[in-house]
Amino acid sequence: MEAGYSGESYVDNFLKQVNFPKHYAILKDLHIPISPHNYLQIDTLILTRKYIAVLEIKNIRGKLLFQKNPDQLIRVLDDESTAFKCPEQQIKRHINNLQTLLKSLKIDMPIKSLIVLAYSKTHVVLPPKDTTIVMGCDISEYINNYNQYSDIISTTKFHQLLNSLLSKTTEFTPKPIAQTYPLELSQIKTGLFCPKCFNKIINTSTCPTCKTPKILLQTQAIEDWFYLVKHTITNRECVYFLELKDKFAANYLLKKLNLHPVNDNKSRYYVLQKHNVLEEIRR
Repeated sequence: MEAGYSGESYVDNFLKQVNFPKHYAILKDLHIPISPHNYLQIDTLILTRKYIAVLEIKNIRGKLLFQKNPDQLIRVLDDESTAFKCPEQQIKRHINNLQTLLKSLKIDMPIKSLIVLAYSKTHVVLPPKDTTIVMGCDISEYINNYNQYSDIISTTKFHQLLNSLLSKTTEFTPKPIAQTYPLELSQIKTGLFCPKCFNKIINTSTCPTCKTPKILLQTQAIEDWFYLVKHTITNRECVYFLELKDKFAANYLLKKLNLHPVNDNKSRYYVLQKHNVLEEIRR
């Protein structure tokens, strides 16, 4: 995850060198539901009145082979081969979903796609067949060429499309760590901890060192649960994880955090709302 973030940040530096037209937007980490089981999920999307550009940014060391039949990305590093999902197929899915969204808005404009390798030390032995692949340091040249195109949509349509993308995007919640790695609930410390001072908070309304309010620490602890353990939480699990005194304290907290309740009575559990829990508290 750190490598992916580092690669995107590095490429962002070269995007800043681009002389964009008057109306443009660079949207990061879009996550838009297209249907109940289908999402438009894009690392970087560039929106102008002339074109849309979809950038699939990769930070992968070693030698890369974009293999066909089946479509896979093969990485060779230190004489070991590792297979990854094919970025070219990922981009094709992005474009199909994006075209569906544009069609619903009655907008027809060109969609450009690039696989961007963050660092030029990556050696591409076999390039993709249908998608252009570029190094991060060269991205500005490609985008500047796109910027020479004529305007396709009006300023009004541009803002309509931009507002639609922003309004439809939801916060992407990654799979909890315990569902990816062999992590047991018993291995995670329970109770309330200050993320700044690492103090365990017991029977105080604030962190004794930095004075962070208890409600904010509880909010962050609940978020920790969703990212570490699973996407749902029950009253009993809340009592256990935060070491609360009883089910009534847990019930009060879960309701205050504006989580979404599912089912009634004994079978009830809670999930995150569309908005981030921290935003609900600070509001």
